Formats: sequence, C-alpha cells, structure tokens
Amino acid sequence: MKRVLYLLVCIMALTKVSGQEESPFVTYDVPSQNLLKFDRFLINPTYSTVREDKSYINLFHRNQSVAFDDNNQTYFLSYSGRIGDRSGLGLSLYTQRTGTISNYGVLANYAYGIKLSDKSNFTFGANLSYYNSGFDKNRANTVEDDPFLNGFQDSSLLSFQPGINISYGQFDFGLFAQNLFDYNLKYSKSITNFNEKTFSGQLQYTYELKNTSGIFEKGRLMPLATVRKPGQDDIVLGGSLILDLPKLGWVQGGYDSYYGVSAGVGFNLGKRISIGYTMENGVSNSFSDFGITHEISFAYSFTPTLTEDRVMLENQEEQVAENKEEINKDEVFTSKDEEIAELKRRLAENDEILAELMFRQDSLEANRQKDLERRFDLVMRMVRNETNGNRPDLEEKARQMYFVNNDKSEIELDTYGSAIVENKIDPKDIKPNGTNIGFQPKDVVTTKHADVRTRSTSAKDNIPTDDFAIAAKKNHIKNRTFQDLPGVAEGYYLVANVYKGELYLNKFINDLHGKGIDAEYFLNSRNGLKYVYLNRYDSWQQAIVDYKSHFNGTYTDDMWIMKVQNTTSTDKGYAANSDNKKDDSSKYAKNVLRKNIVVKDRVVSTTPTATQNKIHGTGTGYYIIANVFANPNNANRFVKLLNAQGLNASYFINPKNNYRYVYLKRHSTWTNALISYYSKLNDSYDQQMWIMRVTPNLIS
Repeated sequence: MKRVLYLLVCIMALTKVSGQEESPFVTYDVPSQNLLKFDRFLINPTYSTVREDKSYINLFHRNQSVAFDDNNQTYFLSYSGRIGDRSGLGLSLYTQRTGTISNYGVLANYAYGIKLSDKSNFTFGANLSYYNSGFDKNRANTVEDDPFLNGFQDSSLLSFQPGINISYGQFDFGLFAQNLFDYNLKYSKSITNFNEKTFSGQLQYTYELKNTSGIFEKGRLMPLATVRKPGQDDIVLGGSLILDLPKLGWVQGGYDSYYGVSAGVGFNLGKRISIGYTMENGVSNSFSDFGITHEISFAYSFTPTLTEDRVMLENQEEQVAENKEEINKDEVFTSKDEEIAELKRRLAENDEILAELMFRQDSLEANRQKDLERRFDLVMRMVRNETNGNRPDLEEKARQMYFVNNDKSEIELDTYGSAIVENKIDPKDIKPNGTNIGFQPKDVVTTKHADVRTRSTSAKDNIPTDDFAIAAKKNHIKNRTFQDLPGVAEGYYLVANVYKGELYLNKFINDLHGKGIDAEYFLNSRNGLKYVYLNRYDSWQQAIVDYKSHFNGTYTDDMWIMKVQNTTSTDKGYAANSDNKKDDSSKYAKNVLRKNIVVKDRVVSTTPTATQNKIHGTGTGYYIIANVFANPNNANRFVKLLNAQGLNASYFINPKNNYRYVYLKRHSTWTNALISYYSKLNDSYDQQMWIMRVTPNLIS
C-alpha cells in the first residue's frame, strides 16, 4: 500500500491529471534536463539551431523510477537539425505512459535566427505538440467488468511552447514557456490557468577546444544552468555539463533540485552512429525512494551542407568582400570542398602579389649602366696610376678585358641549368714597367654540370641587366630582384608562396615540413608580405637547376626565384640566411658564417683596400678573399662548395688569429687583382669578396 501511495504522489507531482471530467487525461510534460546531446530542442525550442552543426535521427527512452512496475516511461523517435543557415527543424513521434493513463502524439519544432551584430544573434523557436491522452484499459486490472471505466474516452490536446534565445559570443541566454498555450480540443477549453504555467530560463556557455589533436580535435565543453518555475510550486534550480568529443563520444553530468543528480556517457561508433546512456537518482525528495531513472539514446547523425555558424552570415556578398583570412575555423567543409577553397584563395592571393611585384626594368638598367661606367673609370684610373700613363697599350688591353668580362652576351643553359658563355679573347701576358705580371684570364670555368665560357662583345652592344635575369627569361622562370632587404641575406630564394597573414602561412609551412621540405619564410618590411621559400642559394645556376627539377621532384606546384642583392656595407655580409631560417640553407651549420666573420665586408667600398697581417709560409701576392672562418670544418665545406662550382678555391691560416682565409685566386700585381675583382673572376663568382696582399713579412 505504501508503494502505491508513493506512485500516486509521483504522478500528481509530475503532471497535471484531470479527473473532473468523465474522461481523465495527462498533460504533456517530458523531463528534458538530461538531453544535452540529442533532442536539445526539448530544453529550449531554439536549440535545434543554436550551437548545432549537424542533423540526426534519435531514438530516446526514459524509464523513470524503475523500482515500480507501473512507472513513468517515455519514448521519442525524433529528427532534429539545421535546415538552413539560420533555421532549424525538429519532428518527433512520442508516447508517454503514466500509471494507467497513456499519451501518444506528434511534436513539431521550428527555430529561426537573425543577426543583431557581428557577435550576437536573436533566435525564436517553438514546439507544437498534438497528442491523445486517455485511460489505458489494458493496464487496468479489475475484478469485474466496470462500466464506469469502459466509458472513458480519449481526449485530444494541443500544446504550444515558445522560446527565445540571445547569443553573444560564446554565451546563450534563453527563455522557455513550457505550456504557455495548452488546449483540450474535446472539451474546447484551456487546460491550465496562467498562474499554473511553467516558465524556465537557460544560461549556456560553449568553450571550443582549440589547437588540439587526437581525440580532443574539434571538441567542446558546454556548461548549462537552468531555473524553472512550475506554476505556484517552488523554483527548481539545475545545472549540467557536457564534454563533447566528436572522435570519441561524450560524457555528461548534472543536478536538478527536483529530479536529483545524473551522470551519462556516450560513444560515437564511427562518424554516423552514436549510443548514449544516462543514469539519474533523486537525492532531496520522495524520488530517492522510487529508485534509479535510466535514459538510453540511439542516434544516426549526418552533416548538412551549411555555412559555419547559423545567422552570422547576414549578407553573403558583404562577407566575401571582407578579409578572406578571417574565415571561421569551425566552418564545416568536406575535404574536397576545403581543398578547392584553399586553391582558389591561394591563386587569388598570388595574383595580387605578382601584380605588386612587377619589374621596373628601365630603372634597373639605368642604375646598372651607371655602376658599370663608374667601375670602368675606376679600373682605368688604377691602370694609369700603375703605369704612370706610359703604357697606352696596357690601357687598351685593360679596356678590352674589362668589357669582355662585363658585357653580358647571350647565355644559354644546358640541361642542368648551368650557364654556357664563349670567350674568343686570349690576351697575352701584360708586362707593365718591364715586370711580368703573369695575368692569365680563365677562359673556361668548369662547373658541376657544364663549362662556363665568356665571349667578347662590342661595348656598343646593348648590355643585359643580369645573367640571372637573362637565364630566367630564356627558361620562362618568374623572377624578381630586391635590393637591401632589412634582415634578409643575399642570395637566390626559391619561393613557393607569399602571404599577408600567418594563419594559412603556418599551415602551408607545416604541410611542406610534412613532405620532408625544410621550408622557411622571411618578412619583407617594405610591403609587409611574408615569402615562403624552399631553399636559398649562393648561385643562381643551382637555383634554376632546382626549379627545373621541381626541387628534386618533391614540390610540383608553382614557384619562382627571388634574387636578394644587398649593397649596404655590413659586418654581417657573410651571414648565410635571415633570422627566420632555422637550419642554414647551405651545407654549413646554423649561423656558421655569421659567427665566423672576422673582417669587414669590403665588396661595396668605392675603392678596394687591403688589410695588413704577418703570415709565414704563404706565397707572395694579392689574394681574392671570399670568406673567413674560425671553424676548420666550415672552411673545408665552403672550399668544397666553391670547387664544385668550377672554381679553384683554397685557404691559408693566419697565425695571429688562427682564422682560415678562403681565397679564389692569387695575383702577383695589384692591377691584375683589381681586374679580377671588378670582373668578378671572369663572371665566375658574383658573391662578396675583397683583396688581401701577402708578402714574406707583411700583408698589406
């Protein structure tokens, strides 16, 4: 008898049972405090679109107070999800049993949101339920056939439950009128008075797990606080929390001052199927005596083709006009759509950058011509000073030699990308003031793949701007030359992409690292662009070789070559790379060249000068110095690199500092050293260098 009494108390507390009429019924009232994953529109009608990024079909069963045979049981078969960027829809078939009274019906949900500002939305939704409620004869056990019970008829009832939600950032504020309008169609009257209506409020926060991988990828943590006022009864407070991990499942917990505490867990069996279980137990009222409540859900999910965040895209054309890099990370694309979008973005950005990087060839040609004339005048003055103006034949030969070495004739590339230039001049030894200078111009410089020969042309011929520019043009290679970029080392960069922001820059570099390409980037402070390059080269020939081989077959997308030429004298002129480079692009250890600088770069000086040191065991003459190292291994590697390019490099050790001076050539006279310096060793070496004189006692 005591158990029956508890059951009747439970029924009366949960629902409104009408017995004033001849046909009893139970109003719609489904406990929804634990529906944190599926069927969330039963908590608030707007939740079919608020913070919802998928659609699903869910079978839900709530078995309340299992200690009794005639306990409350609810079944829901529902569809819910977003049907547009701003709207959501839900549809349910349900049956609810309370003692000997059963309900069955259909519930429809709709929600629509509008944009208030960039961070806020307003969403309105409503649940509309139509159901039959009446006495279930199959569940009544009577001794005799009771005409009174047989006379009960089912009642048709209608319930309208509106709700609103305001979203601001990651917060959601909701209000829900759970039985604002309920009507008995059989008796044509309202079921509850206004003071018997139930109202509830919700406060929800969504925290998205960022910069995560593995099982936590795209996860989110959603706490929810609720307050409910059921008619004239006491206020009911509740709170819940769910950790949703799409790659694994979810865990949840909650507390309701009326129903008690709950805990649940769910698993995603693949990308579509999910199963969940929740257990609830009363702690503060008569529910603690009725036993545990069980909830089970079985869902099939699918993702609609929608934009990333319901009503945030009020005007699609305005959104496209904004910065394309501000795309929300939560945007749901298929992998193919995402790849197409990324390719379109990269093409558009590269078009803008290439348009900005148009050459100003006329200005570059004029500057080079002025520099050529200045160097020629300087060489002739040096020759006159050495000969005191008494050797016009020597001046004429120097003039011819200078233009042979500086006129850039046709340059062809072999299959390896090395330059081939012919030289038809074989000057005889020049003997100023009766002294044998022994100048031997190098007609052929053997590179790694081909011979480099220089061919004379007339000084009146049109002088191309650069060997590299001509070679790149002949090979249809996009290229660009920058001068004096702050913080960027001289050389040739194989550029794969250019970015303004860092979001897609980091993603692109990470993708390259995943392919085994040690790509890096540097910032051009003049235009604010970041250039991602695959490698840096001292030689443009090697840069073209790697371009034509698609970086040894590891990179097949578009790329181009950037030449960085610094003309500012600096002690850091030999630094091999910029600060953004983690691993030096050459064969040396990181920052080796920068650390081993012991002399000032004299390449850009108006007049080449020499240092003074005392060295024993080294041949007398003028040395063309390419670099100085404190580390023997780095010096050896640098010499091997130069010799692989066809040069005849070596080094000597200065006993004063024990540094190794790598030189390209030794001359017996200052004049010949100047000619080699200004001719860049017959155009075989275009990097920075300087002249050092070595004597048996001094270096001057």
